[in-house]
Amino acid sequence: MLKHTIILFIAMITIICDPYPKEGKVYKNPKDLQDNTTFALAPLMTEQQVFSEAQQVIRVEVEWLSTTDTFRFAYAVIENSGTAALSKRTKNLDTFGSYRGQLVDTNNNAILYYNSLGTGQQYRKLSRSLTFRFPIPQDVVEFQMIAENPQTGIMEHVLTQKIDPQTIPVVKNSMTFNDIEVRVLQQATKLPKLIVNVYAEGYDTSGKNSFWQDAPKVVDRLRSKNFPMFEHLEFRGVFAVSQQKLGSAKKLGFPIPERDSFLGLYYPYWDDFGRWYHVIYPTREKRFRQNIGLVPYDYPIVLVDSSSYWGVGNFKEHTAIPARSSSFTYLLMHEFGHYFGLNEEYDSGGKTELAFAPGIREPWSPNITFLNNKQNVKWKQFTTKGVPIPTPKSYWTGSGPYGAYRGGYAQTPPFGKSYKPGFGCIMNSGSNFCDICRFSITQRIRFDLGLETKPFSFNNTQQCCK
Repeated sequence: MLKHTIILFIAMITIICDPYPKEGKVYKNPKDLQDNTTFALAPLMTEQQVFSEAQQVIRVEVEWLSTTDTFRFAYAVIENSGTAALSKRTKNLDTFGSYRGQLVDTNNNAILYYNSLGTGQQYRKLSRSLTFRFPIPQDVVEFQMIAENPQTGIMEHVLTQKIDPQTIPVVKNSMTFNDIEVRVLQQATKLPKLIVNVYAEGYDTSGKNSFWQDAPKVVDRLRSKNFPMFEHLEFRGVFAVSQQKLGSAKKLGFPIPERDSFLGLYYPYWDDFGRWYHVIYPTREKRFRQNIGLVPYDYPIVLVDSSSYWGVGNFKEHTAIPARSSSFTYLLMHEFGHYFGLNEEYDSGGKTELAFAPGIREPWSPNITFLNNKQNVKWKQFTTKGVPIPTPKSYWTGSGPYGAYRGGYAQTPPFGKSYKPGFGCIMNSGSNFCDICRFSITQRIRFDLGLETKPFSFNNTQQCCK
């Protein structure tokens, strides 16, 4: 009996420690298994070329105080990291994100700009600071922050701070444009466009040539998977030398040492949520944001000089994957999906770091539901008449029909409450996004381009599956 109990205990520990579908169980792109592809590189961009369309923004950092679980205004600076798309999307309320910053006109209390980021209550512990970027207002404004209550999930005002644009300093960074290299990897073929920067992390001086062969793979794989709205994305590679490689996951003690790499990313042992060793977050949010902000950007994708199996994506924070993993395509697509707000659709692996507050009524992630409204499930227009909601697993034939199947959300409390559209999506272990996730990414990109006033609505299926 004791022997069987020990075996069962070990099996349970193994299940809990699984980060997400194991490498051998996920879709493998043949290119990933033996990739000798070489890419022709565009010339280095000049500083004038890089900043020809850049716009100045106010970057606000808010610090999370772990001892009191409250937020403190840290600082505001002006930097040249903005884009035309950012100036458009910040004019509209973003209903995604567990943390929202907004600038309010002090004369009439009108909200001038919005910016949202982060999935769930765990995000504040992983990043420890939150960053919001806004166009520069003309007069004194009030910065307000609204955050998901970590218990109830209700969005609450947690911080207010007056900001005078005339007194905000220009960012001072120890790195300059002379310390980086920037190349166009793929120009957008349709306007308006979003700038997707592929950043190097953990590459030392000898790794520069490797990065410039690794970075184009991002474009190659997203194109090969017919990524939604691909033609509106302009990809640029950004290289800078890191003094430290990522290495293996270790608990480095407290106070948390700042990682001496380009972006300062490391495994977040400081929040031992169960599988911290399979994601990486900034050791210092200030370093991370200053250095990705050396150039204009909309979406940051980080390639790490590593061949291990791990990956991270969090809504409007960052996407990071190992450059030479044998599951490169899967990790890129899956983690980039998280950046757009998609949640997990697998059912094992312990608690996801993308967990919402335990008391939340309905998560805002577009691909999971707690079915509080069975008659109007989020993706109702993708379901087939006659398919019951919730949907028994026996209805799934391999490619449909879409319904509301028990599962997803990893092994996150409240257990047994999460439902997903189906079983074939790359947000689980499939080879591509399902129609629901493709649609939601399309809507999100259209919102980020300023083409939609809402980031997500299944009432408009014209953009479905583009």
